[in-house]
Amino acid sequence: MKWLLVIISLNLYSDGTADHFIFTNMMYDTVQSCQRTAQVNMKVIEEVSIREFNGPSKVYCFREDKFKAYLLDEPKPETKKLDI
Repeated sequence: MKWLLVIISLNLYSDGTADHFIFTNMMYDTVQSCQRTAQVNMKVIEEVSIREFNGPSKVYCFREDKFKAYLLDEPKPETKKLDI
């Protein structure tokens, strides 16, 4: 299985969603190689975050199939809370 390096903006929209950036130029054979690449290239990742999101982000290594499922998962509608 292949792994993807993904950054997710810490600046959330009002509905709780956030922008994502996927580094598509490289896929990794193991989570360890993905994590190591992120550690070694943290400065570049921070620069991409500022350029793409105008702010900070979190770095993740996703398994390709799990990431595709994650992208297809829609946010749950907010349930209305009743005052007691």
